[in-house]
Amino acid sequence: MSSTSNNKTSKGKLRVLIVEDSKIEAKFTANLLKKNGYEVTSERVETRDDMQEQLDNHEWDIVISDYQMPEFDGMQALELFQTYDLDIPFILVSGKIGEESAVDLMKMGANDYIMKGNTARLLPAIETHLKETANRREKIRLESKLRESEAQYRGFFENAAIGIFRCDGESNILDVNTFLAGALGFSSREECIEVSEKLTPEVYDNDTQEAYTVDLAEEAAQGGRFEAIFHRKDGTVMEAIINVWSIEDENTDGIFLEGTIEDVTEQREMERKLREMEQLHESLIDLTSNL
Repeated sequence: MSSTSNNKTSKGKLRVLIVEDSKIEAKFTANLLKKNGYEVTSERVETRDDMQEQLDNHEWDIVISDYQMPEFDGMQALELFQTYDLDIPFILVSGKIGEESAVDLMKMGANDYIMKGNTARLLPAIETHLKETANRREKIRLESKLRESEAQYRGFFENAAIGIFRCDGESNILDVNTFLAGALGFSSREECIEVSEKLTPEVYDNDTQEAYTVDLAEEAAQGGRFEAIFHRKDGTVMEAIINVWSIEDENTDGIFLEGTIEDVTEQREMERKLREMEQLHESLIDLTSNL
């Protein structure tokens, strides 16, 4: 495999497989890329066997193929290329090609075709298709990372030993995890969402001696941590510590509300019993001291 380079390396390394029967034309293509900032590694092939050997044993960033050659033409080269399912550009260069043949080649998967000698068109075409390939690969990479991130989040969401919820800005429930559904007395997430519809924590006002429903969006704006009660499916009360925060919805300019709900019913009941025992103990001390 031949390697050529110069001082211009700003565009990075480029591995070019050139399907061409003319050594002069192949060298011209490699030099054109060198002069325009690429560090080029290239190989010229002119038969099916040679092209297959290069595709089998080496990695390439682009294939540039002549259309008319004595033993192996561009159509055959493209057909062989297609069997490898490579995500790299395939560009045809021809001194003479009919419009019908060009359309057929594009339908087969060629990325572009350039008339020989049209250097003003060749370099921009190469750069355009290299950029499109890079963008496509980056999109695939980001989508893969997103799927991985979503899977990790879903795994945490489902297996966390604390209630987790997601609502819209009006407190309509979009999702709850299994732990929260069970804490509220439901057999499944789906049942909890269908029956409850809204997340409605309540706070008891000692002054008015009335309970009022908490606005989650307001709580999120004010720091997002507070204590409240929920009514379970069977009517019993669950005391909870709630953490809630807002996330902007880029599509609607609205917000989502996400947060955690920790069931502290047993803890609060024990605290009340402890206070009652302390009060009883104090009363007994007062009583015995007056005897």
